Amino acid sequence: MIPVTRNTIEATGQKTVPQDASSQIDSRCTQELFKTALSANISVIAGTAIVGAFYYQDVGEALITWIISMLMITSARILLSKYYVIDQANNFKWITEKHWQDLYTFSSFIVGLFWALLIFYIPTDAGPVMISMLYIILAAVMAGAITVLSVVKRAFYAYITPVFLATFAFSIMITTKQTLYLSAASIIYYIFILTAGQLINKRFVQNFSLHIENEDLISELHEQIVQKQIAEKKLIENQQQLEETVDTRTKELSDINETLVDEINERRRIESNLKHMAHHDSLTNLPNRLLLDARLNHAIERAKREDVQVAVMFIDLDHFKTINDSLGHDAGDQLLISVSNRLLHCVREDDTVARLGGDEFIIIIEQVHDIADLDPLLKKIMKLTSQTISINNHDLSISASIGISIYPDDGKNVEQLMRNADAAMYHVKENGRHKYHFYTRDLTAAAYDRVILETDLKRAIADGQILVYYQPQVSLESKKIVSVEALVRWNHPELGILPPKQFLHIAEKTNLINNIGKTVLTIACKQIAQWKKQGLPIETVAVNVAGNQIHHSNLEGTVKNILEKTNCKTEWLELEITEDFIIKKTKQAIATLQKLRDLGISLAIDDFGTGYSSLSYLKQLPVNKLKIDRSFVRDINNDMEDATLVQAIIAMGKSLNLKLIAEGVEDSSHEIFLSAHGCEYAQGFYYSKPVPAEMIEKMLIDKDEARRKNIKLVSK
Repeated sequence: MIPVTRNTIEATGQKTVPQDASSQIDSRCTQELFKTALSANISVIAGTAIVGAFYYQDVGEALITWIISMLMITSARILLSKYYVIDQANNFKWITEKHWQDLYTFSSFIVGLFWALLIFYIPTDAGPVMISMLYIILAAVMAGAITVLSVVKRAFYAYITPVFLATFAFSIMITTKQTLYLSAASIIYYIFILTAGQLINKRFVQNFSLHIENEDLISELHEQIVQKQIAEKKLIENQQQLEETVDTRTKELSDINETLVDEINERRRIESNLKHMAHHDSLTNLPNRLLLDARLNHAIERAKREDVQVAVMFIDLDHFKTINDSLGHDAGDQLLISVSNRLLHCVREDDTVARLGGDEFIIIIEQVHDIADLDPLLKKIMKLTSQTISINNHDLSISASIGISIYPDDGKNVEQLMRNADAAMYHVKENGRHKYHFYTRDLTAAAYDRVILETDLKRAIADGQILVYYQPQVSLESKKIVSVEALVRWNHPELGILPPKQFLHIAEKTNLINNIGKTVLTIACKQIAQWKKQGLPIETVAVNVAGNQIHHSNLEGTVKNILEKTNCKTEWLELEITEDFIIKKTKQAIATLQKLRDLGISLAIDDFGTGYSSLSYLKQLPVNKLKIDRSFVRDINNDMEDATLVQAIIAMGKSLNLKLIAEGVEDSSHEIFLSAHGCEYAQGFYYSKPVPAEMIEKMLIDKDEARRKNIKLVSK
């Protein structure tokens, strides 16, 4: 038999009108009535057989009609229950569930009526045994109705009432002294049966009501739990299990209570998991910032009571971004997991290792009696983090920069200790990395200046404080200015003009480098277009492109948009990319550079010679020019190795048909050497320092011989 539940109706795909509580209870009662139909009718058949076997010898063939009628009625009732199940599975397409109940109630009345007719087959003057057996059979019939028909009171009354009337009538019909007693007993028994049936019916209704209320509660809980996306799949499975359990246990209140207990326990488990997820890093399972703050607060309170110190170690992995960008985020995640496991092996069970995010970790060391005791632990951390880690067939070597602050000397609360440990770590970063450093008070001022400068830099882009200076690039053959390099400057409202080294490292860490690069490129393209319009003899403007612009932005699309907006032709623009970056990003770099080259833009490798490029590697790059790094040019007259290296770079460039430009030319000897060995272009303070655009214009149109000296200027 298939019970009708919310899930069953949804599964059939039929639309239903929501039922009120009484309608649902009535539906459950009807289901229970038909659920017991088969066993009830088999019992009637068995009772009929007993009557036939007991009375046939005395009553004779007249009883055959009664037996056959009973068998036909019970068979019809069995078929009725079978068709009900079929119609129920089809969502009651034939007749309504209420009509099925009416049919079964009517059939129950017919069966009860035929049981009542049995008294007319038993003579009133029969022996005591036959009369007693008749009373027993009729009493058993009424008693049996309690278990199978009391779930629907109408069917129960329709069944037992004819039987009671027959019993009462037979008690009057027999002419014995016990007539009065038998009549009274039959009435009392009838009242007892009615009372018992009503009590059991009430119990059925209560159970069904509780079951419906429980289903509604489960539905509400299910809707709330589904909203928690993190545990969505698990919660849906548990909800389905719970619904299946409830659907199969509708008879007893104890089963419902057990189901509720299971649901409460499951909800507690989920809440416990969510609490764990809220306080732990999803990747490494280490405590996150929320739990870290709580544990550090607890450590501080404990240190106050016991008069000891607490150490906060701020750990940042060196060059993690390079690994993450070159090998992918999956490799970076595996590296972080491996490092977190190594850090856990370094500390005691009472200490805390937490992850702030990215490649930053925090270690809380409690019960510190002497700062000197931290040195062995710090050396152990440095050693373990420096050991090679194998990930995806790559042997990776990393290191860590560590800043340490001590409670209570370096801070009285969580915020101060974390801030000062961070300042100490940044001090290590800025002074060579792969070391550890204890916080000192002078670091606070430096950290404050860095934060203020970072805030000002964000405002500078929006307020138009980013400037572009230009440094001439000279042809060594004609001694003319043929192009310029665009160099960024920051016109700080309080500090004045700042060079790139004072703020570009901040821009790279805060992801402002893309906006600055876009701003510089726009200004430079607009300026070269203006110069061309003025007729000034500048062939190209060279603009530096940061590695982050290639990796994290659509550089090709950005360049195309800027060229269109500024009316700058592609042949007027040259982009300079550092050798070190494109070596680390070989595949991606070549693809991006090729797209830019296809646009007709000239490409140059900046700082060439510092990245250990090979000849075979250079052949793969779609570049036009090599820019010899200033570190080699500076000592070419005094250092034979630098001179030899510069000659080799020039020879390599010529063999690949690449143009060559040397930066850092500071005197005439540099110019003579480079020109003698075939370098085509030069750039440096010997010609001019980086200057505003109007100074370049003045240099090009100024005919004063004293100003021109080594540069042959071209008038308009």
